[in-house]
Amino acid sequence: MLFRLLALFYNALPVRWQRRILDRTQARFLVGVVGLGVDPNGHVILARHRFGAPEWRFLGGFLSPRERLEEALAREVREETGIDIEVGPILEANQGYRWQRVEIVYAYRPVGGIERLSSELVELRAFDPADLPDVRADQRGIIERRAASAAGWAKSKR
Repeated sequence: MLFRLLALFYNALPVRWQRRILDRTQARFLVGVVGLGVDPNGHVILARHRFGAPEWRFLGGFLSPRERLEEALAREVREETGIDIEVGPILEANQGYRWQRVEIVYAYRPVGGIERLSSELVELRAFDPADLPDVRADQRGIIERRAASAAGWAKSKR
């Protein structure tokens, strides 16, 4: 009964007040987009970043306000590598690694641009999924579960 009364009260409020209430009562977190990139040979594209853990990792970053998820991933990859990509299907969504965030994992494939690494990256390479370097643990699992489907999607786009 109490929840019904609260719902009636809340729904009677102007939308701007509803938003203010939600803004002040709900937890805040980041939204990250990363990509399991695959080259024409089905190799997984990984980077070593200048900041954070030294393991090889996916490319990606955080969503900006009012930015579409796919646009955020394409922007991040272009900013970090100079490479233009085609963003494919969502492979996984999870709670992120060590931070309070939601992370969306997409497949992607390079389609153009000129490789030029930003100051954020130390190295960019493609690896056979069966012969991976030291990859961050959570992303190694994603590669093991999803590399074949990402490669299949990329191959179907040629």
